[in-house]
Amino acid sequence: MRVIIQSPNGIDKEIQNVESINTFLSNGYPISILSNHAPLIAQISAGVLKYKISSTYHTIPLPDSILFVRDNLVRILTIKTLLKKNDQDSLDE
Repeated sequence: MRVIIQSPNGIDKEIQNVESINTFLSNGYPISILSNHAPLIAQISAGVLKYKISSTYHTIPLPDSILFVRDNLVRILTIKTLLKKNDQDSLDE
Protein backbone atom coordinates (compact mmCIF):
# COMPACT_ATOMS: atom_id res chain seq x y z
CA MET A 1 0.00 0.00 0.00
CA ARG A 2 1.21 3.53 -0.71
CA VAL A 3 0.63 6.54 1.57
CA ILE A 4 0.80 10.15 0.39
CA ILE A 5 0.60 13.07 2.82
CA GLN A 6 -0.22 16.25 0.97
CA SER A 7 -0.62 19.91 1.96
CA PRO A 8 -1.46 22.95 -0.19
CA ASN A 9 2.29 23.19 -0.90
CA GLY A 10 2.32 19.76 -2.56
CA ILE A 11 3.34 16.29 -1.44
CA ASP A 12 5.04 16.42 1.97
CA LYS A 13 5.74 12.69 2.24
CA GLU A 14 5.25 9.56 0.16
CA ILE A 15 5.68 6.15 1.77
CA GLN A 16 5.80 2.85 -0.14
CA ASN A 17 5.17 -0.76 0.97
CA VAL A 18 3.04 0.12 4.00
CA GLU A 19 1.42 -2.92 5.62
CA SER A 20 -1.01 -1.08 7.91
CA ILE A 21 -2.01 2.36 9.18
CA ASN A 22 -3.49 3.29 12.56
CA THR A 23 -4.93 6.68 13.49
CA PHE A 24 -8.03 8.26 15.06
CA LEU A 25 -11.16 9.52 13.37
CA SER A 26 -12.51 12.97 14.25
CA ASN A 27 -15.09 11.35 16.56
CA GLY A 28 -12.29 9.78 18.62
CA TYR A 29 -12.67 6.22 17.36
CA PRO A 30 -9.52 4.42 16.18
CA ILE A 31 -9.25 3.19 12.62
CA SER A 32 -6.87 0.68 11.07
CA ILE A 33 -6.34 0.41 7.35
CA LEU A 34 -4.79 -2.65 5.72
CA SER A 35 -3.94 -3.44 2.11
CA ASN A 36 -6.97 -3.77 -0.17
CA HIS A 37 -9.15 -1.74 2.20
CA ALA A 38 -12.54 -0.70 0.85
CA PRO A 39 -12.78 2.85 -0.54
CA LEU A 40 -13.18 5.37 2.27
CA ILE A 41 -13.27 9.11 2.90
CA ALA A 42 -12.97 10.19 6.54
CA GLN A 43 -11.90 13.08 8.73
CA ILE A 44 -9.04 12.24 11.10
CA SER A 45 -8.14 14.18 14.22
CA ALA A 46 -4.81 15.79 15.03
CA GLY A 47 -2.42 13.32 16.56
CA VAL A 48 -0.11 10.59 15.40
CA LEU A 49 -0.32 8.45 12.28
CA LYS A 50 1.22 5.06 13.03
CA TYR A 51 2.22 2.88 10.08
CA LYS A 52 3.99 -0.45 9.67
CA ILE A 53 6.61 -1.42 7.09
CA SER A 54 8.38 -4.79 7.27
CA SER A 55 6.99 -5.44 10.76
CA THR A 56 8.47 -2.16 12.07
CA TYR A 57 6.23 0.67 13.28
CA HIS A 58 6.87 4.32 12.42
CA THR A 59 4.98 7.46 13.45
CA ILE A 60 4.27 10.85 11.92
CA PRO A 61 2.53 13.74 13.71
CA LEU A 62 -0.50 15.05 11.81
CA PRO A 63 -2.87 18.01 12.14
CA ASP A 64 -6.61 17.52 11.54
CA SER A 65 -6.78 15.98 8.07
CA ILE A 66 -8.93 14.25 5.47
CA LEU A 67 -8.15 10.63 4.63
CA PHE A 68 -8.94 9.05 1.25
CA VAL A 69 -8.50 5.32 0.62
CA ARG A 70 -8.81 3.74 -2.82
CA ASP A 71 -6.95 1.07 -4.80
CA ASN A 72 -4.19 0.55 -2.19
CA LEU A 73 -3.48 4.28 -2.06
CA VAL A 74 -4.03 6.25 1.12
CA ARG A 75 -3.99 10.01 0.56
CA ILE A 76 -4.01 12.31 3.58
CA LEU A 77 -4.82 15.95 2.89
CA THR A 78 -3.64 18.41 5.53
CA ILE A 79 -4.22 22.15 5.82
CA LYS A 80 -0.61 23.03 6.53
CA THR A 81 2.84 21.77 5.63
CA LEU A 82 3.60 18.70 7.69
CA LEU A 83 7.38 18.80 7.92
CA LYS A 84 10.35 20.96 7.20
CA LYS A 85 12.52 19.58 4.39
CA ASN A 86 15.32 18.35 6.68
CA ASP A 87 12.78 16.64 9.01
CA GLN A 88 11.54 14.47 6.14
CA ASP A 89 14.91 12.76 5.80
CA SER A 90 14.97 11.78 9.47
CA LEU A 91 11.58 10.06 9.12
CA ASP A 92 12.66 7.96 6.12
CA GLU A 93 14.10 5.21 8.32
